[in-house]
Amino acid sequence: MQGVDQRMKVVVALALAVPLSLTGCGLLSAEEELLIPVQAGELASDPGTGLTVIPEYERGEPLNLTGVDLQGESVALSDSRGDITVLNSWATWCAPCRTEMPEFAEAARTFEGQGVTFVGLNVEDSEDDARAFTADTPYRSIVDKGGTLLAQIPDIPPRSLPVTVILDRDGRVAVQIIGPIVLGTLEDTIASVIASEA
Repeated sequence: MQGVDQRMKVVVALALAVPLSLTGCGLLSAEEELLIPVQAGELASDPGTGLTVIPEYERGEPLNLTGVDLQGESVALSDSRGDITVLNSWATWCAPCRTEMPEFAEAARTFEGQGVTFVGLNVEDSEDDARAFTADTPYRSIVDKGGTLLAQIPDIPPRSLPVTVILDRDGRVAVQIIGPIVLGTLEDTIASVIASEA
């Protein structure tokens, strides 16, 4: 009887895991992609939404990405040391990326002058499309033509979009969100990281 219970647990776990693995832009066409509707709450890891909070003692080395932005100017994450840095990986062909981009732009405006830097990472995209899409976005995006910069972010599945990491003031990953953000929670998540750094 114990073997049947174990198999049932595995079947239930797989049934729950499969829909969660089909979010974001890794596997589905733009028409098939979906967002995970989950209520906002206290900042804590939540595998169901792809959000992982990394305790300070477990954070690795600072993330040191450098590149050129959509206007051809150099950008380095190390330039924002001392600030909380929000790095959002996106592409114009990624439906969840397009859906969440206005929330990132609004949060960037909200946190302007408060020690929070926003940087986009435009992955495997047409630069012309990306420039047009971000014309009103109040922060810069690094061009990542081949996905090599995205691959340097620790513990991120290859070619996953969207992905967001929030770096602490030392440039270490404090929060990672694999897949789309839960709309309406970004500013609270950032505020929680700011409070933890105080």
